[in-house]
Amino acid sequence: MINTKTNTNQKFIYILFIFLGLYGCDNKESFTFVKQNFTTDTLINCRNTDCALLEINLLKTVEGNINAKNINKEIETVACNILNIDKNTPEPNLKKAIEQFNNSYQAIINEYPDETVPYEANIDCEIDFQGKNVISLIMDFYVFTGGAHGYGGIIYLNIDKKTGERFSNERLFKDYKKFKEYAEKVFRSKNEIAQNESINSTGFFFEDDVFRLPENIGFTDTDVILYYNPYEISSYAEGPIKIKLNKEEVALFFAIEIF
Repeated sequence: MINTKTNTNQKFIYILFIFLGLYGCDNKESFTFVKQNFTTDTLINCRNTDCALLEINLLKTVEGNINAKNINKEIETVACNILNIDKNTPEPNLKKAIEQFNNSYQAIINEYPDETVPYEANIDCEIDFQGKNVISLIMDFYVFTGGAHGYGGIIYLNIDKKTGERFSNERLFKDYKKFKEYAEKVFRSKNEIAQNESINSTGFFFEDDVFRLPENIGFTDTDVILYYNPYEISSYAEGPIKIKLNKEEVALFFAIEIF
């Protein structure tokens, strides 16, 4: 008589191993990114035309699933918004956004051919953190359209790995208000502002003299980043204001896994 019990057990263990492996991979899924470069003459014939100067480097996921497509669309949408200098309805794709930016420049030089300095836009995108639930991308940009200086800043894109869509800041937290209260205490401490003093007493200009969280909240492997761009709460000359919070100390405030 042949004993099949050992073989059956081995098959069961083998199947279980595969299942756990697939389950583990699913829960630790990481997206692979490549960087794509775009310039004005990538999409527009600038040989016989004076064009704006653009250097755009955007990340793109190489996976072909719907989540990857959503991630790529979120990245492209932010770049299109940066290039939307005329504050019209943003163009739906990068090619049209670049054309719109260049058309704005050419309209100006046609009107003031001897006075216009070339428009310029630089955008670069990097991964700051990729965890179990969230991918935190950082988009560094600079736009010049004349005047004393251009405008630069940083935009954080926190992407939900389950959907590929961008988290709003409010969705990141269990209780947005409680986190804001905690962040204000840290902000006051780092900037030596007493709790009983005006938040603007040292020169900041929070609207209505009320502390608010920045438009950009991001993640690194160890920290949560609160990033105020120039003009958000201080002058351009003061530059950006950056606050680092240790993840271990603030994880309880978040509605998602931030490690």
